[in-house]
Amino acid sequence: MGGETGSGIENRIIHVIDPHVEIILRQANELKLRQEYEKAITIYDQVLELDPRNARGFHSKGNVFDILGRYEEAIVCYESALECDPLNAETWYNKGVTLTKMGSSQEGNECIHRGISIATGAE
Repeated sequence: MGGETGSGIENRIIHVIDPHVEIILRQANELKLRQEYEKAITIYDQVLELDPRNARGFHSKGNVFDILGRYEEAIVCYESALECDPLNAETWYNKGVTLTKMGSSQEGNECIHRGISIATGAE
């Protein structure tokens, strides 16, 4: 996990929201809710093609991979999301849960703790 320094709002990456990308992201999220996971992945890929720094796109795609049991792919997505938004508590938490499912309990617990720390303002 190391390498990150500092904390708080000064480390958040400002991201300009593109309404077109938001519409596509919403479509992907709706497909995920309808359990049309492969279609959702395809649409998340479109989001990331248009906006390669879209942390929510990576995060949500990672969630779908986790649901499908494709844990390694989920971790890659969560790590990409954290590159875009290193203080996203939910992404840290979800990465930890997935790592735990993969048998990496110590690293998973560290990520979960990091997510909780960020969410509660302790970090």
